[in-house]
Amino acid sequence: MRKLKTNVILFFLSLGLFQPLLAQNITLSGDIYEYATYYVNSFDLNSGATNVQIFRYQLESDVYPIAVKIRFRASMVSPLLGINAPTTIIEIETGVFDLQAPLILDNRDISSETAIIYDMASPPNSIELTGQVIESLDPSQADAILQSVLTTGRIADGEYTFEIQVKSESDQVYVSDSKTIVVQSPVSINLETPGGVLSDTLDNIIYSTFPIFQWFSQSCNGCESFIRVAQYNSNVHSSLEDAIEDQRVLPFDQTEDWYLINNINSFQYPFSGAYPLEEGKIYAWQVMMTLPTTSGAEEMISSISAFKIGISGTIESTGAISSPILMALQQALGDDQFNALFGTGNELQGYNPTGQLEINGINVDESSINYLLNQIISNSYQVQSIAVE
Repeated sequence: MRKLKTNVILFFLSLGLFQPLLAQNITLSGDIYEYATYYVNSFDLNSGATNVQIFRYQLESDVYPIAVKIRFRASMVSPLLGINAPTTIIEIETGVFDLQAPLILDNRDISSETAIIYDMASPPNSIELTGQVIESLDPSQADAILQSVLTTGRIADGEYTFEIQVKSESDQVYVSDSKTIVVQSPVSINLETPGGVLSDTLDNIIYSTFPIFQWFSQSCNGCESFIRVAQYNSNVHSSLEDAIEDQRVLPFDQTEDWYLINNINSFQYPFSGAYPLEEGKIYAWQVMMTLPTTSGAEEMISSISAFKIGISGTIESTGAISSPILMALQQALGDDQFNALFGTGNELQGYNPTGQLEINGINVDESSINYLLNQIISNSYQVQSIAVE
């Protein structure tokens, strides 16, 4: 039973023990590769070995040979498991070995069994890596981790801190370093605006052909976000799913299923590189995120929302405002500020734009006004003051 516990803990060690160290005569340089999700099936829990690259570093000294040993300590905080204070997972120390030349350290070479690796000398020298457990997690807490792993297939969300000491044979610490990795797997993507279910398009009318799409999702390291938009035609499509898999208006290239965007939670329909949206048409949109995991890229896809683009000068809902400019202005200002200007008894009651539009004295078209208002709605621009002439 103790062997199983030790090996499970060694699995956590492979998540990121080595970081660049600054020392008088020893350095570690390289990278650690963080993933949104760590799946257990990428690891051998009996030995702690993995074929997934977690880190790769080069260990060097300006003086050779030098005898060193390395002590690792891994601790965690995971409220999901009832571990609310930093708790040692494992502390392990390697045997002393002679560093005779620069050495590549790769997590795929480290396990609970003795490993033989080779340095970068010519010809290379062989090095035997062994380890001895100094302290390990309480069995009841280890069981909670193991149960979580077996239930979800991945480690529990939380903060995992890894500390490293490079020591001499007499336990003098040459240098030390630590890093905390926050593991938090995104759960879902929730579409916010525009739109909703297909049956409610009358309640989901917008008056801009360059809408801003907004959604909520948890951020994650290395994730990528994608969007796609398609026209829904009730004479052709039986569902929004049919429409989104049919010809898309975004991306423009029909050989591509998705349009890559930044890892953000809002996106404005582009002014180029997409089919123009048309008044009176119904559209469907969807968002996808790709998550880097130890089992490869994983896709997380949202539901599909529908919206309709209203026709300028018409009323298709119970709202009293029919001007698309005023509707966008109301959204940008908020109901209270808008009603203070355009509401009953106020200065601009009954006002309707004439179509002659200016920005800073320059004549512009309606799309330019919509773009400016959308920047305000998305908080890209901030309103500092309002004056009525």
